[in-house]
Amino acid sequence: MELLQAEELKCHHCGDVCDDSIAIEDHLFCCYGCRAVYELLDQSNLNQYYSETSQENRSLSEIKAERKYAFLDNEDIQKQLLRFKSEEVSVVKLFLPGIHCSSCIYLLEHLPKLEKAALRSEVNFVKREVVITFDHKQKSLKELVILLSQLGYPPGISLDSLDKTKKQISKSNIGTKIAVAGFCFGNAMLMSMPEYLDQNFLLTKDFKTVFNWINLILAFPVVFYSANDYFTKACKGIRYGNLNIDVPIALGILTLFGRSVYEIISGLGMGYVDSLAGLVFFLLIGKWYQSKTYQALSFDRDFSSYFPVSVTCKVEREEIQRPLKELKKGDLVLTHNDELIPADGVIRGGKGNIDYSFVTGESKPEYREIGQQVYAGGRQKGGELEIELIQTVDNSELTRLWNTDSFKKKTNADLHTWVDKISKYFTLTIILLAGYTALYWWINDPTLVWNSVTAVLIVACPCALALVLPFTYGHAMRKLGKEGLYLKNAEVIESLAHVDSIVFDKTGTLTSTEAGLRYEGDVLSEIDLSYLKSAIGNSAHPLSRMIHHELPACEKFPIVNFQEETGRGFTAEINSILLKIGSAEFLQITDNNSAINESNVYVKVGSKLGRFTIKSSYRKGIFEMLKSLKVNYLLTLLSGDNAAEKTKLEPHFDEVHFAQKPMDKLDYLKNSDWNQLMVGDGLNDAGALKEASVGIAVSEDIHQFSPACDAILTSDKVTDLPKVLSFSKRVINIVFIAFGISFLYNIVGLSFAMSGHLTPLISAILMPISSVTVVGFVTLMVAWVGRRIN
Repeated sequence: MELLQAEELKCHHCGDVCDDSIAIEDHLFCCYGCRAVYELLDQSNLNQYYSETSQENRSLSEIKAERKYAFLDNEDIQKQLLRFKSEEVSVVKLFLPGIHCSSCIYLLEHLPKLEKAALRSEVNFVKREVVITFDHKQKSLKELVILLSQLGYPPGISLDSLDKTKKQISKSNIGTKIAVAGFCFGNAMLMSMPEYLDQNFLLTKDFKTVFNWINLILAFPVVFYSANDYFTKACKGIRYGNLNIDVPIALGILTLFGRSVYEIISGLGMGYVDSLAGLVFFLLIGKWYQSKTYQALSFDRDFSSYFPVSVTCKVEREEIQRPLKELKKGDLVLTHNDELIPADGVIRGGKGNIDYSFVTGESKPEYREIGQQVYAGGRQKGGELEIELIQTVDNSELTRLWNTDSFKKKTNADLHTWVDKISKYFTLTIILLAGYTALYWWINDPTLVWNSVTAVLIVACPCALALVLPFTYGHAMRKLGKEGLYLKNAEVIESLAHVDSIVFDKTGTLTSTEAGLRYEGDVLSEIDLSYLKSAIGNSAHPLSRMIHHELPACEKFPIVNFQEETGRGFTAEINSILLKIGSAEFLQITDNNSAINESNVYVKVGSKLGRFTIKSSYRKGIFEMLKSLKVNYLLTLLSGDNAAEKTKLEPHFDEVHFAQKPMDKLDYLKNSDWNQLMVGDGLNDAGALKEASVGIAVSEDIHQFSPACDAILTSDKVTDLPKVLSFSKRVINIVFIAFGISFLYNIVGLSFAMSGHLTPLISAILMPISSVTVVGFVTLMVAWVGRRIN
């Protein structure tokens, strides 16, 4: 009997048999994992998941979802929807129209706790999209979509062409709503005109009654069509315990509508239909304005207009550099060791050893041969690959990879959190103030209750407050982009403003290499030079790139067994000849050269040994820049070179360290308590750039994508660093001033509204004006302070 009783106990979450050792209230769980998932759903107010997936409803809900998404079993459709697919892991981006609050984000980003097959989940709230990495052997795409549907987030499955159609429909929809509200507003004003102007009571009561009833008819399309979005979003917010800004707006509209219906039906008055229609009309115009402005600026993770990455293309046997935005389907792209694949393609030459850790989070390389498909975001590990693109480059997707969890770091960006907290309590405060206003005027002058309460609910709006950060940071990012500094995201600006220590690399950062090479060593034949150029062209190191550029044009040979050690050198094999290129330490020889302003690259082709010497010089204005920075920042130099120039550089830094390997730089930053800015090479200093509070990779002529950094700075703009840091601090000051303007608007507006001096119609006009004011202010101010960078 005890065994039978134990078998009857089932886990509240998964339904498996369990005992009563793990319980919350009257719910039993088979393990702590199921209990954690239950607590997650309970905290997010999403307990309806259990009612929708209960044993009684499970079959019906699953049958409906399976029928709706049956087309996902089609492999051709899966190929169009999946962003990436390997033998075990797939990545899909889905549009979830049901995302509307922080609870949704919280639940969806914790999807791996709900479903073991889900490995990672990232939400883009602005676009209402989620990118899910999942194990398709455990759960198919259709099963994953059904799970999301049962959670209350049915995906809107559509291909790109359907998405464009949907956007066009959305645009025309708001235009129609504005047109309907405007038509009703104009006619309601016309119908109300006699009531306002008939001072001598010349108009009979019958005419007034007819006009009032016409007004009431006009109110219905305004409330139930033009304003329906406000009610829908307000209801969803209340349902999930989130009092969003649509709640007071919906209450204001309902207040005017309810009072108008009561007065007109009872014959007590003409109501407030003209004010109601005007209110909705101007609210929609403000909404349209904000959406159009957002679309025009499109700052949120969209760098397509100025993202600085370029790649090597093969055009009629010639290799040329081409910006990503100019790549198109069918182009042949050459991808070398440690370089990212810019778009989906098919291998036409070479052998791929692709690391998809930026896409899936898994660092296990995957072997690919000629004719096999490779995906955007994969990093080649080994010899050169020739890839024919089958998709155009999606810069926003590349930027999403740049912002993936693998490269997220703790930042000092507290303003976003601060604004979120204010917005959370803003609506509740407004509702309480509206209640106080209603009580006050009900006691002192009941005729002012309706207008005053509605004005309070409408005039107070956190929209201006919410627009400050995206527009200020967006304009700042655009300005910095035009000046050669390309930021990973808006939070980098805030982090730059908090920097108090700057760490510099030397080679390629403080110095620039001069044209021309000097070779010393064994004589290299023409075939040796061909082997050397073929091998060295596959390395992403700046010195390798320079040597490759200076060597004479020659036949290219396929490379096998290419292996590179970051910061030290690489080995490669061509036609059974072993090549080693790198530092003296890497080739296990003694370096007797300690000349100033010179970098040495040792090469070994078979048994022949030699050395390339590259002369470098300090960038023009670099010491003036260091002198300027040292006044306000702690300056440190971490160089991999020898200490030949220690005496020259020591006066310009607080600390100098030479012969620093990449791990030495990383350890130094880990042990520092300062808010550091690391400025260095995107490849050799990748670990240090990621560890620093802010990492800036200096880019020469070839713009190589370096996900570990927070920004990419063109080499000719290095000396502008003091202006960039000063600009970042001024941008933060602009943010606080704009916050002040927003708060001042709300305080003054609420004062007039609560005192009965503001009508709902004027409130509706002032509401979008506040947004225009804030956007205009930050636009002009950022442009003004940005002129100092030039």
